[in-house]
Amino acid sequence: MKIVFFGDSITEAGRNFSDPNDLGTGYVKFAEAKLRLLYPDSPFEIVNRGVGGDKTADLLARVQRDVVAEAPDFVVLQVGVNDVWARFAGGAIVSPEEFRNNYAALLDKISATGAKLLLIQPFALAMSDKKRFRPYLETFNGIIHELAQERQLAHIPLDEIFTGITQDIDPAQFATDGVHPTHRGCRYIADLVVKELKKVL
Repeated sequence: MKIVFFGDSITEAGRNFSDPNDLGTGYVKFAEAKLRLLYPDSPFEIVNRGVGGDKTADLLARVQRDVVAEAPDFVVLQVGVNDVWARFAGGAIVSPEEFRNNYAALLDKISATGAKLLLIQPFALAMSDKKRFRPYLETFNGIIHELAQERQLAHIPLDEIFTGITQDIDPAQFATDGVHPTHRGCRYIADLVVKELKKVL
């Protein structure tokens, strides 16, 4: 089974771009290790195609090369926080309509390959300057949730999960800047991903 992880810096996690087989140091690496432990006799091929800073429009521009051309059996899609961040970092505003159109187009192109899809909500913990992300992120996550329901796609409500568990645990345990997961955060995401993948393996 070939699984492509497609997304932004959360997925990229410092992978070596000169080595197409490098998985980085984040949740993709931990998910791969856990899958191999659980299914030692299964010939998994795990591909990391995360690129830091990417928005939905950027993924759409490279989906043919990085996903469709890979002919995957399963795709894990994680994108959206930079569509919010751009508003504050450079003034590039992504409207809800643009976000929905981009995300829906990504789903169309990936689904056309016959691959199964798992959607991961972007998240931003309510800490430091990321508190201002909340209203925009919640709108985008609402769109992802709607699309997942409409198309009957597996969906991890990661923002909701992290918001819940950080009521009693310091958010910095999971993401020191509110967005990029720590070692603990990456392991937590990987566990959620593997839990979903086990349903179809």
